[in-house]
Amino acid sequence: MGKELLNLVKNQNILIESKETVLLSWISYESLQKLLKLHDIDKNLFLQEYGGGVFDYFMGVIAGSVKIGNCPIMQKLLLYLKDKDIRSDELFEICSHFKRGMVEFTFDAKINSKELFDELSYIFDKNFQSILKYYSDTIFEKEQEITRHVKLLNEYQKALDESAIISKMDQNGIITYINEKYVKLSGYSTDKLMGSKHSMTKHEDMPEEYFEDMWFQLENAGIFRGTIKNSKKDGGYFYIDVTIAKIIDPYDDSIEYISIGNDVTTLIDARLEAQKASHAKDYFLSNMSHEIRTPLNAILGFVNLLIDQEDLSKQHRKYLEIILNSGENLLSIINDILDFTKLRSGEFTIEPRIFSIHNEISHTLELFVASANAKDIVLTSFIDPTIPKELYADSLRIKQILSNLLSNAIKFTKVGGHIHVEAVCKKNNILKVSVNDNGIGIAQEDIRSIFTAFSQAGRWEAAELEGTGLGLSICHQLAEHMGGSVHVTSKLGEGSTFWVEIPVEIHDYECQMFSDLDELKRLKTIFYSKDMIRGYKADSFLKYSDMFNMSIEMVDNLDGEFDIAIFLDDYIEGEIKENIINSNKKYVAITSNPSDKYEKYPHISSACFPLYCSKIRTTFEELLYPDSFSVHKQSKSMKFQGHVLIAEDNEANQELIKILLTKYGLTYDLATNGLEAVNLYKAKKYDLVLMDEQMPVMDGNEAVGNIIKYEKERGLKHTPISALTANVIKGAKERGLKSGFDSFLGKPIVIKELERVFFNYLQVSEEAVECLELVEHINTIEGLDYDKLSQELMLSGDELIMLVELFLKKMAKQIPDLHSAIKSRDYKKIALIAHSIKGSSGNFRIESVQEEGEKIEKMAKAKEKDFDYEHSFEKIKIALEAIKVK
Repeated sequence: MGKELLNLVKNQNILIESKETVLLSWISYESLQKLLKLHDIDKNLFLQEYGGGVFDYFMGVIAGSVKIGNCPIMQKLLLYLKDKDIRSDELFEICSHFKRGMVEFTFDAKINSKELFDELSYIFDKNFQSILKYYSDTIFEKEQEITRHVKLLNEYQKALDESAIISKMDQNGIITYINEKYVKLSGYSTDKLMGSKHSMTKHEDMPEEYFEDMWFQLENAGIFRGTIKNSKKDGGYFYIDVTIAKIIDPYDDSIEYISIGNDVTTLIDARLEAQKASHAKDYFLSNMSHEIRTPLNAILGFVNLLIDQEDLSKQHRKYLEIILNSGENLLSIINDILDFTKLRSGEFTIEPRIFSIHNEISHTLELFVASANAKDIVLTSFIDPTIPKELYADSLRIKQILSNLLSNAIKFTKVGGHIHVEAVCKKNNILKVSVNDNGIGIAQEDIRSIFTAFSQAGRWEAAELEGTGLGLSICHQLAEHMGGSVHVTSKLGEGSTFWVEIPVEIHDYECQMFSDLDELKRLKTIFYSKDMIRGYKADSFLKYSDMFNMSIEMVDNLDGEFDIAIFLDDYIEGEIKENIINSNKKYVAITSNPSDKYEKYPHISSACFPLYCSKIRTTFEELLYPDSFSVHKQSKSMKFQGHVLIAEDNEANQELIKILLTKYGLTYDLATNGLEAVNLYKAKKYDLVLMDEQMPVMDGNEAVGNIIKYEKERGLKHTPISALTANVIKGAKERGLKSGFDSFLGKPIVIKELERVFFNYLQVSEEAVECLELVEHINTIEGLDYDKLSQELMLSGDELIMLVELFLKKMAKQIPDLHSAIKSRDYKKIALIAHSIKGSSGNFRIESVQEEGEKIEKMAKAKEKDFDYEHSFEKIKIALEAIKVK
C-alpha cells in the first residue's frame, strides 16, 4: 500500500456504520449541488449509483482488500459524465467534497487527529491522481478522434464543392458561405454575395408562397427539397434542384441552413418546351370537346322533350331513342377526352380523404346492377370484411377506376355472363380491387398496348363496340397519380381480370367484421342447393359466412330441422317454392335480379346480387326483427361515454355544440379562449378536446402546443384534440395536424363528421337514445331551410328556434360593430368580426353570408384598400334581415 493506515483501520467500523451520514453530507454542500444541477445530474441517482460505490471503495482500501489508485466507480462516473462536458476542475471539486465530508464527519464523531487527516488525504490524493490520468487520457483520445473527423469532413467538403452548388445562410437569410460553383453560375462575385440576403438571386417567376412553404418546412421538419429558379447578374436565369437542411449548433443554439444543389437548367428548359407542345395539343382537344358539348347538350335536351310526347308514332320514338343513345355515347366520349387532357396537363388533382371502402365499392356496384341485368349478367362481389373500417386515399378516383373497369367488363361480357368484383387490403397497406369477367377476353399480343391512349384491343366483334379507347388509359394514369398501378391477365375467349393496387393509409384499424353475431351463430342455418352443387352464386354468400364463422350446412332438401334456410331463387321452382311460401319457418332468398316478389311474405327476406357485408346484415335483421324495419319504427342514435373540453368563443356555436354533445350523452366544460382551455385542461381530466383555431387571448394552435408540452413534461397520456375551423384553404389541415391537432372538424359542423371523431376517440355507450318519429310542426322561422337544418343537425324545433334567436341576437351586435370597423378601416377588427360571422352563419347553412364573410375576412387580412367592403357588408345585412322567428 506504501503507507500504513492505522488510524483509519482503527476507526473503520465507525465510518462504515455512518455511511449514510457521510454521503448525505457529501451532497449537502451548495457548490456541489450547483454542479449537479448545472450538468443535469440527479442527486438520488448520483448517491445510489456512484456515491455509495465510491465510499465502499475507500473502505476496501482501508481494509486492504482493494488496491489504491484506480477506483472503478469513479471511472463509471466519468463514463456517465462524458456527454455532459465536465471540466477537470469541476471533477476535482466533486471528489474534494467527498474528502471534506469524511473529514468533517471525523470531527463530529470526535475521532479526528492529524494522523487520521494525513491518512485520508493520502488515499484521496492517490485516487484522484489515477482518476485525473484516466480523465486526461480519455480527453486526449477524444481530441484525436475530433481531429480525424475534422480532416474527414474537410475531405467531404472538397468533394461536395467539386460536384455540387453549395451555400449557407443564417436564420435571417444572410449568406455566410458560398462555393465557387455558385459564384460562376450566378455571375456575382463572392464579395457581392457574402453578407447579402439569399433572396438577391430570387427570380420574379418564383411565387412568394413557395418560399413561405420552404421556411415552414425548414422550421417544422428541418429539411426542404425542391427546385428553385434564380436570376443571374446578367439578367439570365438558372434552375437549382436543392436540398436545404436546418443545422443547430449545440454549443450556442445558433441556427444556420445549408443548401446543396445541382444545376438542372438544361433539363427543365427541355421539359418546359415539351410541356408547351403537349399543352397545345391538350388545349386543342379540351377546347374542341367543350365546343362540341355545348350544342350536344341542346340536342339531348330537346330529344328528351320529344320522347315525352304522347302522340309519337312507334317508328318516330325508335328514331329518337337511337338519336338519344348515340348522343349519350358521344357525350361519354367527350367526357373521357376531357378527363384525359386534364391528366396530361396536370390540372387533375388527387384529393385524399377518410373513407370506408366497404361503402364506396358497394355504392358503385349498385350503380351497375341495372346495366348488368339488361344483359342478364350476374354481378357478384367479395369485399373482405377484415379491411380496416377507415382508409385514407382518394376514394373518388378509386371509384372512377372501378367504374371504368366495370363498364368495360359489362361491355365485353356476353348475355348471360358473370362478373365478379373483389377487394382486399394487403399487409403492406396496399388496397387491391379486381374485376373478373368471363367475356370475350384479350389476345396476348394486345395486352401490352391495352393501357395506351386511343387504343382498343382486337377483341371479338370489337368493331361493334363504341368508345374512345381512353378508359383504361385514364385508369392507368389515375392509379399512377395515387402511387399505384393497374394490371390485367386475360385469355382470348375465356375472359379477363383487371385489378388496381393503390397504397392507402389506415386511419382506423377497426374492421367491418361484425362483432355481435352471437345470436346468428346460435341459430341452425342451412344452405339449400339442389344436388349439393356449390357454384359461384352460392360461393358469393358462403365466402362471407365463412369469414363470419357462421357454421352453415349445405343440404339438398328442406325436410330437416333448421332456424333459417338460405336458397338461390334461380334454382327454386314448383312444389319446393310453394312449400317455402306456405312454411312457418324463416328463409333468406338470394336473387340474381332486383325483385319484390317475396316482400309480402314476412318469413322470407331477400337479397339481390351483388352481396356485401351491410346487405347481408340487413337481410338477416329484417328477417329476425321485422318490427324494427316497419314504416313507423323508432330509430336509435348512438351514445358515447366521455367528458369533453370545448374551446369556442362564438356564443351561437357554443350552444349548438353543447346541444349536440348532450344528445350524444357526453358531458363537457366550456372555455371561451385558448388560455382558459389550457387552464381547464390542467385542472381536470378530459377524453376529448374540441378546439377552435381562431380565438381571443390565445389562439387554438398555441393552446394545443401548451397542452402537448404540459402532457410531455408530466408524462401524461395524450388526450385527442380535434380542430374546429372554418379555414378550408389548401394546406391548412396539414399545417394543423403538424401543430398537434389529431383530427379536423370543419365549420359548419356536419353530424357524420362529428360522429366519426366520436367513434375514433370515445367509447360507444351501450345505451341508445330513442328518437321518436318527428311530429308535424309549424315552421316558425323565415329565411332558413327549417326542415333541412332539423334533419342535418338532428335538432328539435324548440332547440333550433333557440339557436336561431341566439344567432340573431349576436348578429344584432356584430353587424353594427363590423360596419363601424369598415368605416374606420380597422382591418384587424374587420377580419375578426367577419371570421366570427362566417362561422356562425355556416352552422345555419346561410351560404351567401358565409361567402361574403369569407371575402371580407380574406381582404381585411391582406389589408386590401381597393376592396368594396361596404358592398359585401350590405349583402350580409340584407340576408340576415330576411331571417325572422315568428
